[in-house]
Amino acid sequence: MNMARITGLGVIALLGLSACGPLYKGNANLAALQGAYGSLMSGNDSGAVADENASAGPQATLTRALIEEQDVKLLRMSVISADATGLVLEAGVNGSKVTWLSPEGVSFIYDEGLLVGTRGLGDDLMGADVDGTKRSLNGGGNHIRKLDFLNGLSQIERRTYQCLAVQTGRETLTIVERSYATTVIDETCTSASHTFKNTYWRDANGVIWQSRQWISDGVGYLGYQRL
Repeated sequence: MNMARITGLGVIALLGLSACGPLYKGNANLAALQGAYGSLMSGNDSGAVADENASAGPQATLTRALIEEQDVKLLRMSVISADATGLVLEAGVNGSKVTWLSPEGVSFIYDEGLLVGTRGLGDDLMGADVDGTKRSLNGGGNHIRKLDFLNGLSQIERRTYQCLAVQTGRETLTIVERSYATTVIDETCTSASHTFKNTYWRDANGVIWQSRQWISDGVGYLGYQRL
């Protein structure tokens, strides 16, 4: 299983603070990637911050060595409805929650690999209660999910879903030169008017290496891989 099954795309953006920021300083390969690829928001090169030296040599290729030499953690992420895939960097940790950031100011918040918030996508997920999901991922079962959105009056609107997590098989993922044995889990959530299905690829230690998770009506699904 690879990211193509989720997105149908390769990497088309490398998201950092800027081509001259700390992530790129002294690293020609990352600068070249940033110059070569586009924006997570649009799926084209309009959001790229080109490095002045990137065009002078060959385009960098994402490798395990390149990932491991960085001082920050990276995720490969895809806003599926926007036909856009890229790398985002870890911007902050608060307990079990980790915030990942793009240069456009778009942020994604995960709690042990479960999406609990976004900012900057438009129809954002403002918050989520995923305690039930955490329990069900350990062995399957029913749980409640509560998701918060902004309505037309800029007020928080909470939606409650009845969800079922089911283990659907086992799969070995290969992510940038490394393989991981995972269990595939589908989480189907239904309200009175809407249904969505999240899918997780989770190893024996509970690490979600890959997922496809619903954000909102306006944005759709977000895919990611841990690198």
